[in-house]
Parts: sequence; C-alpha cells; structure tokens
Amino acid sequence: MSWWNDRKVLKQAGELVAGSRRLLRIHRDLLDPRRVQEVTQATNDLEAAVKSRNVASVASLRTRLKTLLEKILPRFDQPAIRENVEVLLVAVIVAMAVRTFFFQPFKIPTGSMQPTLYGIVAAEDCDPHASLLTRFKDGVVDGKWPQRPNASMATSLMDFLGWASVANWPAGAQCVFSGDHIFVDRLTYHFRKPHRGEVVVFDTTSISDIGEGSRGKFYIKRLIGLSGDKVEIRPPYVLVNDKILDGRPAFQRIYSRQNGYAGYVLFNPMDNASQPPKYINARNPVYVVPSDHLFVLGDNSRSSLDGRFWGSFSRQALVGRAVLVYWPFTKRFGSID
Repeated sequence: MSWWNDRKVLKQAGELVAGSRRLLRIHRDLLDPRRVQEVTQATNDLEAAVKSRNVASVASLRTRLKTLLEKILPRFDQPAIRENVEVLLVAVIVAMAVRTFFFQPFKIPTGSMQPTLYGIVAAEDCDPHASLLTRFKDGVVDGKWPQRPNASMATSLMDFLGWASVANWPAGAQCVFSGDHIFVDRLTYHFRKPHRGEVVVFDTTSISDIGEGSRGKFYIKRLIGLSGDKVEIRPPYVLVNDKILDGRPAFQRIYSRQNGYAGYVLFNPMDNASQPPKYINARNPVYVVPSDHLFVLGDNSRSSLDGRFWGSFSRQALVGRAVLVYWPFTKRFGSID
C-alpha cells in the first residue's frame, strides 16, 4: 500500500512540475524576474527529487512550489481544469480556422442539382413498421425519416426519436430524404481560377434579379461560363464560345437524358411570370458573361432557378467548390464531379 501512495505522490509531483513550466512560459513576460527565478529554482528542485524518487523530499518540495505558485498566480488550484479549458479553446480556434479558410460544411436544400446532388425531397420507400435495424439504416445511413409539414426542429427531432426507437410513426408525417451534406473547399480559388464544369457554392446577396426572399442565401450550381464567355443552350447541350462543353464526365451524363438527367432546356420568356428566364430563353438562347463575372446552371435543368433566370454573379461572391458528400452514405457519398 505504501508503494501505491509513493507512486501517487511522485505522479502528482511530476504533473506539478509540468504545470509550473507551462505557466512560466505563459506568464513569464508579466512576472517579476525575481519571481521567475524563484519558481524556476523550486521547479528544478522538485524535478530532481522526483527523478531520484526521494518521496520525503518530494512532499515538502511539492508543498513549497505549490505555495509559491498560489502566491504568484492565485488561481492555480485546479491545473487540470485550466489545461482542459485551454485545449478546448485551441480546438475551437482550429475548427473555426478550418471552417473559415479550408473546408466549410453545407446542406443541399433543393433539387436543382439532382441527380448529382439531392436536396430535401420526399422519399417513397420508408416502412413505418420496419425493424430496428432497417430504421437505423434509413435514418443514420440513408438520411430518411418521418417529417410533418411545417414542424419545428424540436418536434421533428422528437418525431425521429419516437420512430427510430419504438417505430412510432407521427400522424400526418411523410418520409423525407434529408438532403446531401457536403464539404466546400474555400482555399483552392485563392491560388487558381475556377474551372468550367466545377460545382461551386456562391452568395446570392449581390444578384439583383433574384427575388428578395432568396437573396442573401448560398446557392450551389455547376460553373459554365467565365468572364467574357459566350454561353448558348442548344438542348440538350450547353455551348461555350460555340463549342459543346464536355470537359467533365458530368456533362456526358447530363446530355444523355438518362438516369434522371434531362439535358439543358430552354424555357419561353413567359413560362414563369413571377421569375421569367430573362437571360437565356427560347427566343434568346445566347448570353455573354460580363467581365469578372461567372455564369452557372443547375444539373436539374427543368427545375433549377439558375443563370438563365438571373444572369451572372461577381467572382467576389464565390465561396468555393463543392468537393465531397460526407453524409448520408448513399451512392453519392464521396467526391463530387
């Protein structure tokens, strides 16, 4: 038993030595040089006693160093808590830096990029009475669960937990696919220009032809035209400077009109009176991208409010390129083409 107590004393003393040196590094510029020398000497003495495993000396030297530290730095009582708080703060700062400068998570809200990326849409294959394993797969793996129209976030969460745990399907709920969750690379465009065909996220605040209800949100579309490009739609193709844009496999899928893709389409100017296709339409299928602007289209051309309707946007509004679907774990999981 004595051996165990001696081991505990030596361990605590070693932790005090490490904490003392860390505090000196942090506060050295604020302390009187004489105090720094006192703490350094007391720390060295305690460290030497620990190394020699002189438990009797360690006990007295530990008390001396702790008293000295409490006198100089009054809130030294709980170094473990302080250390954990410091680690947490560093982790938060690192996470914020990563989110701001490197990778930012986004959720796809609409179906404008289907079937490349899915937004929040109704799903048809949820079984209200499925087994626990199937409910787990639907919710956690596939991102499908019951949702009532206009329900609050708290209500939706309770509905999901009730269904996931005891198969209690909420009255009036429908099966909903939660939408793809993606990471957006905010760094690359600081070092190179955007490339045609990349899927990009941008801020709509400065786009005057977008309705006020949608302005100020983040949109995700496929980049088609760069500054000065002539963009033309000849269904199912999109042409840039009189050449069919085909630099990425995604364009072949869109042009194929198969597996959910419909090609690029043209609307008549008055097909949507509240938001007509002002810039590219059946009467005027050509658009020239202004200087320092970008032009984008949705992969789901039949149901996408994109550059055909509101033109282009300033390159300064570009947030970054969509690079990865990180959830749910469907066939779209992984890199974004």
